[in-house]
Amino acid sequence: MIKHVEKGSHATAEDLELSKYADLLERRLAHQAEQVDIERAEMDSLAHSISHDLRSPLHIVTGFADLLSRSNGHVLDEKGRHYLERITIATGQLAQMMDEVLTLSRVGRIRMSLGPVDLGPIVNRLVHDLDMTKGDRRISWQVGRMPRVLADATLIREVMASLLSNALKFADPREVARVQVGATSSEGESTIFVRDHGTNANVRQRERGFGESPGQRPSSAQNMGPVRLAYVQRIIRRHGGRLWAESVAGDGVTFYFTIPKDPPETANPREPR
Repeated sequence: MIKHVEKGSHATAEDLELSKYADLLERRLAHQAEQVDIERAEMDSLAHSISHDLRSPLHIVTGFADLLSRSNGHVLDEKGRHYLERITIATGQLAQMMDEVLTLSRVGRIRMSLGPVDLGPIVNRLVHDLDMTKGDRRISWQVGRMPRVLADATLIREVMASLLSNALKFADPREVARVQVGATSSEGESTIFVRDHGTNANVRQRERGFGESPGQRPSSAQNMGPVRLAYVQRIIRRHGGRLWAESVAGDGVTFYFTIPKDPPETANPREPR
């Protein structure tokens, strides 16, 4: 906040000049913030339109691939069937990418409703659900004491679901895989982390495959990950926090995000539930 000089009998000419420039600076900053909001809304609208426009040709490709499989699949050799399978997989991946882009464009327009959210039950429920999808893998979930944060309950759950799913996919498959979840607290914010303890730690690899379920094909990782990562990052930014990743050779990648203890100005506070 810029401090203004009160115009009075004791104000010097220098003080008045400083106050004038302070007023001008505030007006320019307000105008720039307004322009950023307009441009962001235009980009979200464009992403929404492109995603919708791409669905028509995608449905045509999907439909003809399905028709070819049902009517002529029996005459195709092994290589032909493999090519057809790859077309089907790719169209499915593209459809999911468009869903992710639509979700990303909408998150900027969602009116957040902030209130106290206990992350402990949310993490425990997500861990339970992911345990049901792990198959024969042995997973050791190491969940520390989770904080109560000021957040939008629905959006913060999506953040935790994406982080945990990503960690489970990359956790070391040998013997017992470990996924660690924890938090630290400082005076102004809470920091939550999810560590996968995977081998050959590589942040870029984790980012490319971000948010996919553990059972998805590895080939999809290079296409869909960054969209989901951008979605999670936008949610955290809307809460006034930060998202980043760090790697340790041989001990996996850790994703961190922060949640300020004071609400962002754009949020809509709600009563505790």
